[in-house]
Amino acid sequence: MSETDGGVRGRDFTGYRIAGALSALLFLVLLAWQVTVLFSADSTVQPEAAWRVASEGAGDAGSGTLASEALTARTRLLDERFRTGPSPEADAPEGALSQDFALEQTPLDDGAALTRAWSVPDEDTAAMMHEPGRVEGISSLPYSNAALYERPFARDWRLGMSDVITHMGALAILGMAFLLSAVLALRGRVPIRRGKSGRSVKRFGFVERATHWLTAVSFLGLAFTGIAIAYGETLFVPLGERAMGTLGWWSTWGHVLFAPTFFLGLVVMAVMWTGRNLPSKLDINWIAKGGGFFSDDGPHPPARKFNAGQKLIFWSAILGGLVMVATGVTLMFPFYWLDIGGMSWAMLIHAAIAVLLIAVFLGHIYIGSVGMHGAIHAMWSGRVDRNWAEDHHELWLREEEPAEGGAS
Repeated sequence: MSETDGGVRGRDFTGYRIAGALSALLFLVLLAWQVTVLFSADSTVQPEAAWRVASEGAGDAGSGTLASEALTARTRLLDERFRTGPSPEADAPEGALSQDFALEQTPLDDGAALTRAWSVPDEDTAAMMHEPGRVEGISSLPYSNAALYERPFARDWRLGMSDVITHMGALAILGMAFLLSAVLALRGRVPIRRGKSGRSVKRFGFVERATHWLTAVSFLGLAFTGIAIAYGETLFVPLGERAMGTLGWWSTWGHVLFAPTFFLGLVVMAVMWTGRNLPSKLDINWIAKGGGFFSDDGPHPPARKFNAGQKLIFWSAILGGLVMVATGVTLMFPFYWLDIGGMSWAMLIHAAIAVLLIAVFLGHIYIGSVGMHGAIHAMWSGRVDRNWAEDHHELWLREEEPAEGGAS
């Protein structure tokens, strides 16, 4: 190993490991906060404020909403159309309160008590209630499910989206980030065992690299916009409601715009690399030895162009990505081929696969950047150091060197 390589490994031990330790500490704190929220959060909706009618000088105080205006508007909306009509200039219904009354908002001391009062019926009330089931009526409104009044699966859907997938996603993403940071802190970067040789080998061509970056950038766009949609209230509302509104608007449109390029990248990758990513006996040996990532002693398990870890990433991208595209298109064009039950499942599956793919690709990003010395050149310049190739893809190197007439 050269003096330069020794210096690189020295910097790995200090700079990268310290950065990994600090990152691990940060993600551990976030994980602890998420677990606390998971086990302390109440799954019921609790009102925080109530409206009351105030009469003492309410018309001059300027606080609250004038009760006469609110009740007039509500009465006009509910009244027969031939009596009041849709126009605001129509005659006001009789019985509205005078301008001396106003509706004022006051905080509730215990919204949970009010929630329990209507959500948990007493014995007499429960005896009159029917068993939960799907209830449909008759409607002439021109949109799907207008006649659907009650659907018990909606409660399961809300539980799945608001609790299970939301918390699962946070735990998966933060957990993977903590695990990778801890590995960096304890293990450091995976070095090139014999140091750089100064000779390079072509690993990926231009089309392969362009397809990879097209898919990667598109996925990052989908991930960031999806996180903004799913976790925006928690992450971005503290920055201000205007910032959240702007971010939500861009995320809603951006999430749709990144989808076509992501799908295109998946298709081209599948055509180029499926044959080289089929399982083989080499993958069992590679997995059994942990890819050689946990020890600098001895050779890494041999692999062809793609090792078992890269194959797992590839099939996660192809299969998971295609499911994401299929469910995403279904959500973009609701009720074209699925009913409301199918749409609910499509949203649940879309959200669950999304957070799992984000967690998986964090590992891919880590290995391809700070986790392994020399790996990023494969997809950046298309060429890798010969010693790196011999460490991680020995069988592929033997195949390529005769074709290149030796390494350059």
